[in-house]
Amino acid sequence: MSLQFDEGTFTVTRRTDSIRLLAKEFALLHFLYENKEKAFTRSQLLDRVWPLEYPVERTVDDHVYRLRKKLKRWEEISLDTVRGYGYRLTIQANRTALPSNPSAQDLEMREVIHGLFRKYHLFGQGRSMLTLIHQQDALGIQIDSFYQLYTRFIQGDLEWLITTKEIPFEERVYWLLIFVHALVEPEESLQLYERALGSSALSADQLRELRILNIVEVYAEVGQYRRAKAQLADTYHVIETDNLVNFKLPVALSELYVELWGGSGERVEEQMITLRSGLKDAPYLREIGRFQVMEGLWLLRQGRTREAEPRIDDGLDVLKMSLNAPLYINSAHQVLLFMAHHRIQGRLLHKYRQVYTEIAKEFGIPEYGQQITDEIRAFLSMFPPASDLPLI
Repeated sequence: MSLQFDEGTFTVTRRTDSIRLLAKEFALLHFLYENKEKAFTRSQLLDRVWPLEYPVERTVDDHVYRLRKKLKRWEEISLDTVRGYGYRLTIQANRTALPSNPSAQDLEMREVIHGLFRKYHLFGQGRSMLTLIHQQDALGIQIDSFYQLYTRFIQGDLEWLITTKEIPFEERVYWLLIFVHALVEPEESLQLYERALGSSALSADQLRELRILNIVEVYAEVGQYRRAKAQLADTYHVIETDNLVNFKLPVALSELYVELWGGSGERVEEQMITLRSGLKDAPYLREIGRFQVMEGLWLLRQGRTREAEPRIDDGLDVLKMSLNAPLYINSAHQVLLFMAHHRIQGRLLHKYRQVYTEIAKEFGIPEYGQQITDEIRAFLSMFPPASDLPLI
């Protein structure tokens, strides 16, 4: 089932039935609905729903109590208490309430919908992808299980990704591995990435993507500039050979990041000119956000901190708006890595530490980050290292 929220009247609607809520009841329900199946502590809910106020934790309990009473007639919705932790919104499937929609079984319709899903993915429109997922029943469509998993990934639903029993761990490990970059130091991240590349734990497509894209920036962060450049040369060859057109902009951004860490100012400027031209023809939110963050890093490298700050902030805001949690989390983490590398201290460092801390809390990194890293390491240890891992 799905709910529609009217911010003007604080009304929430299920099909043709509407309920009028108080402002904070509305805000609390809206936040929990956008993060359904995810548990939050009372402190987290206070931070998100009452950010500029100073209520006590009892405030959350009172609002949950009133919401439960008002939503009681909608049996599919459950505001659950997670003992010893906080609250979670659960929506139960009620597929027997309506007759089966024939369009959900139509192969042509499914291909059209999946084509639309791929377009939204390409443009970085995370909110649009989530809308498709949430409106499956109403639209009479059925989304493949891969996209169900992928949307959990882009939402940054770490709790589900590490604890779910619906999908085997081996099918989730790659998506969890992408988050590792922002959870541990670059040296440890590189170790896990190389361990994965030297095993049979991932599919061929996942191994290719990890090798030609994800690992490149880690090489730069650990000071292996030449290795990063060599891998980029191989990456561009793979893109041409396999006709991976959609990889060109993300890889160009990775190349810019590598140059920011170890290249000359001239190389940085050349790559920025190339990207500005590419983004005019393909204005994708994810890539725009990352580029703005990197513009800020370039200004930081030049010592132009006053100009750098608004560019980094704009980039992080765009990434947040794109609803691509992995890029959002990772970019905030990379800002800190870059500032540490260039020994930037003071107010700006304190600010972006706080920014990353808040983002980490939002996505449950303090609760699940170590568990994710430990379980990935344990899983990869079951695969003997390949003796013929290519040296790059």
